[in-house]
Amino acid sequence: MTSNFKLPFSFDPSSLQADLAQIHADEWFTHFNKGYFEGHWSGVVLRSADGRANHLYPDAHAKAPFVDTPILARCSNLRQVLTSFECPLRSVRFLRLSSGSTIKEHRDFDLGFEEKQLRIHIPVCTNADVDFFLDGHPIEMKEGECWYLDLSLPHWVKNRGASDRIHLVIDCELNDWLGEITQIAELKQAEPIEEYDSSPEELERFRQAVFGDLNLQARLRQTDDRESFVRLVVSTAGELGYRFAAKDAEDALLVAQQDRFHRWID
Repeated sequence: MTSNFKLPFSFDPSSLQADLAQIHADEWFTHFNKGYFEGHWSGVVLRSADGRANHLYPDAHAKAPFVDTPILARCSNLRQVLTSFECPLRSVRFLRLSSGSTIKEHRDFDLGFEEKQLRIHIPVCTNADVDFFLDGHPIEMKEGECWYLDLSLPHWVKNRGASDRIHLVIDCELNDWLGEITQIAELKQAEPIEEYDSSPEELERFRQAVFGDLNLQARLRQTDDRESFVRLVVSTAGELGYRFAAKDAEDALLVAQQDRFHRWID
């Protein structure tokens, strides 16, 4: 399954921005995962498992039905956007990452096709200096676009811009309609995944190229997750004409780890 793709919807960001003006300052709540971010990350609850407007946590295992909060009643444009989704809606939130803030790399394990819960992002306010990385790769999402993201993969965000980044985040239950929409979108945008034969020699040539290229080094520093790093190494090397298997990179990491351990105990 492709880690991300744009869905065949687009929405007028100015209409959603007008709805933001209907939200009071005290209706924004600091994100509950306080260890996941630096700066200011907050949200507004538009649908929750109990209809409470202060229940920012989108409980994937909630037994109670998800219902609109009173805030959603004031957001007529947003309510119209939600009618485009012909599937059961669970949590719906505005999430705001303030200027200068960072969401650290993490995974959301309760989401994905196997869990039958997909998270959709619609950028409402953003800027060119927002860095969003998923599985080690940058994703550029523009205002009004609609994106599926596999957030069970490692991801992080940094807002280097002067303005806040606000996304409408919709958790959807997977049904036939959503399955068909996502399948069509994926087929249109998916790039073929190449698998290469083992070649430690090619890996070593790529490693030497990395040592001599500061930009390439920076490109490979976009994830601290081991599995994500291996995928990033193989895909980046492939783009540059180096062909080797993921296991070659995994084995090299293991050898490097063992070498560091032996140097430490000697």
